[in-house]
Amino acid sequence: MKSIQQRLLISLLIGLPLLWVLTSSFIAWRLWHEINEINDTQITQVARYLIGITPKENSYEADDDKDNHEQDESGNKSKYTAKIYNLKSKQLSGDLGEAEDDHMGFAIWDRKGRLLMADENGQSFAFLPDQRGFLEEQDSAYQRLNPFSKRWRLFYVHDDNDDKHEGRVIAVGQNLKSRQEMIINAMSVQILPMLIGLFAFMGLVIWLIRRGFMPLTQISEELEQRQPQDDRPITADVPKEIQPLVKALNILFVKVADTLAREQRFTADASHELRSPLAALKLQADLLQQQILQLSGTEDDNQLFYHAQKISDGIERATHLVDQLLILAKIEPQQQLPPEQLESPDWLLLTDIVLSDVNRLAREKHIQLKRTIQCDNPADILPILINPILFKLLIRNLLDNAIRYCPDGSLIELQLDSNAIRVVDNGLGVEPEQLVRLSERFYRPAGQNQLGSGLGLSIANRIAELHGLTLDFTNRSQPEKGFIVTVSNKK
Repeated sequence: MKSIQQRLLISLLIGLPLLWVLTSSFIAWRLWHEINEINDTQITQVARYLIGITPKENSYEADDDKDNHEQDESGNKSKYTAKIYNLKSKQLSGDLGEAEDDHMGFAIWDRKGRLLMADENGQSFAFLPDQRGFLEEQDSAYQRLNPFSKRWRLFYVHDDNDDKHEGRVIAVGQNLKSRQEMIINAMSVQILPMLIGLFAFMGLVIWLIRRGFMPLTQISEELEQRQPQDDRPITADVPKEIQPLVKALNILFVKVADTLAREQRFTADASHELRSPLAALKLQADLLQQQILQLSGTEDDNQLFYHAQKISDGIERATHLVDQLLILAKIEPQQQLPPEQLESPDWLLLTDIVLSDVNRLAREKHIQLKRTIQCDNPADILPILINPILFKLLIRNLLDNAIRYCPDGSLIELQLDSNAIRVVDNGLGVEPEQLVRLSERFYRPAGQNQLGSGLGLSIANRIAELHGLTLDFTNRSQPEKGFIVTVSNKK
């Protein structure tokens, strides 16, 4: 399952742009519609204005009668010229921005289709005596009204209210390209700040969510470094919604630490209590063996000595098991070693001590112990910080395991390298399917007669984990026989 923070970020970072697109689309659609309505209203108002002012400025009927009169008297027809208005952009005043003077036009015809008045754009409009209102795109006459490859929104009105100018046709048009540019500019003015605001808001959302989840991150980091037996409460400043969880965790820490403390006390007390009777039994078994040896002389006495030896071996095995259980109980609850317990090791001194400890057991089986340094400088041997007491136990368990399970007269080599420490023997090796189980607790391969508890390699593996190391178990490559245990950094 994804984290709440990741789910919130994905939902908001997808939902906010989608909501912005929908909102902007609606605003753009409404803006387009409203600007079209405003411009259409402007066209009709201009048409009404032209209807109202043109009769006062021109006496077209009078001029028309005069022209006809002159034609009758002289016999020569006078050419009538319409009044064309041409207003250049430089003559415009005021803050027009990118406004153009050619985005609108008008034309006025008499009832006979003669152009009476127009501007530079309107003189190209077509005379449509039957058209009233807006000329829509689907009208058949629309294509004839595109002389400059421009699309125009045209409005036709007839002056039927004045008997003197009855039949006069007025057309007012607006360049649709200019209208579209106006709409796009108006949309840009609104949508561009909204887009910038969207990105700013998304950045603010990311920052606020990460800041809001920061207490949880702090709690997670604190829990990762916490030891199981640590019952100190969490002190992070968390929101009210998280406080019940923090309180429950603090209570749980106390319970877990108390449970672990009781288990460790029980293990320690049980180990201590078992050591005394086991030591007494071992002493009695040794005394019994001595008495049997002193009184030996019959076959029955030899049989008694054999059973006494078995009793002594069993007691020694039980004592070894108690010692291993006590060590395992001490190191198992730890998640990491305290920094104050770590130091840079003197590998030569440390291995000298371990080899001296296991030397008596090796001599009893006529096993030769050998140490080799496989790097030029002893200071380069596996450069890590260790707990010397625990690491001595690790190497001793590996050597002890090799001594116990190698045949008499074998060779066991402790190899010190720059990236690993190895224990190599020339014994019988281990079946391949059993290699992966060697670090399990109480696991011993079948057919073993040697004294052991199945905890030595498990303890060594746990110590390696506490140091950030790993234990690898392999057989030696053919044709050589034997077993290799490698202690190295985790890959």
